[in-house]
Amino acid sequence: MNTDFHPYFDEMIAMRRKLHTYPEEGWCEFVTTTRIIERLKALGIPYRAGLDVIAPEAIMGRDPKLVAKALDAARATPDIDQEVLKEIGEYTGVMAEIDTGRPGPVIAFRADIDCVLSNETDDPKHLPNVGCFASTVPGHQHSCGHDGHTAVGLALCHWLVDHKDELKGRFKVLFQPAEEGVRGAAAMAAKGIVDDVDILIGSHVGCGYTLHEVGVIDSGFLATTKLDIEFFGKAAHAGSDPEKGRSALVAAAACVMALQGIPRHSAGATRVAIGTLHAGTGRNVVWQVPLLE
Repeated sequence: MNTDFHPYFDEMIAMRRKLHTYPEEGWCEFVTTTRIIERLKALGIPYRAGLDVIAPEAIMGRDPKLVAKALDAARATPDIDQEVLKEIGEYTGVMAEIDTGRPGPVIAFRADIDCVLSNETDDPKHLPNVGCFASTVPGHQHSCGHDGHTAVGLALCHWLVDHKDELKGRFKVLFQPAEEGVRGAAAMAAKGIVDDVDILIGSHVGCGYTLHEVGVIDSGFLATTKLDIEFFGKAAHAGSDPEKGRSALVAAAACVMALQGIPRHSAGATRVAIGTLHAGTGRNVVWQVPLLE
């Protein structure tokens, strides 16, 4: 690849690899958010971050203990700007704003910044292991490509600044926290930062495309809703008084089997999946309240 001809490629690769070494889970992306702001500052791009782009009342799935632990870890990270980290506060997420000064639409681009909670492979042939940029955080990895999303988003910011005189309207680049688990977008939208947006473009790496390919889809791509289903029964001892109980666990199991009976395939418009089932405290108890997710 001729990187002289593509001046943004090198910076995307370098940023992606830097982010890949330190993946952070949703609502805990303090190092990532700081690095994004550092780059925006270097490019001279105005931005809003933390509570300026997040409505706390609309936040879902945020664990204050995990957030505090991640913030402490970020404060101990030597190669990030600690003043920027203080500016963020206790909430992650950034929005860059580029105004051309000429009339035109407001176009927004979304890039995710959080990671997946799983261990990166130790396969010596794995590219991050070969290139020495594998995850350094146990149980965390950028297996869903959000390090790539962030790197592309920052390169896009650079491109927009470089071509500002050729463009019209305003541009917003949203660096969204907590995409995994469908948690971060609602809190950003509730803040009102996309109320004036005419066109919003989301992106994702992978999904069947190969190197040098880009897919453009105008609707219906991986829209998702997460549901928790709770069953209530009546507890009893399975050995002495089974007839006095109503097993919510059995009801939940029956529900799983019924839902899994709905036909689905990768080319279909809908998918249904039961990812987890939490139930039971003892082998000999008719259990009362299981939860499906």
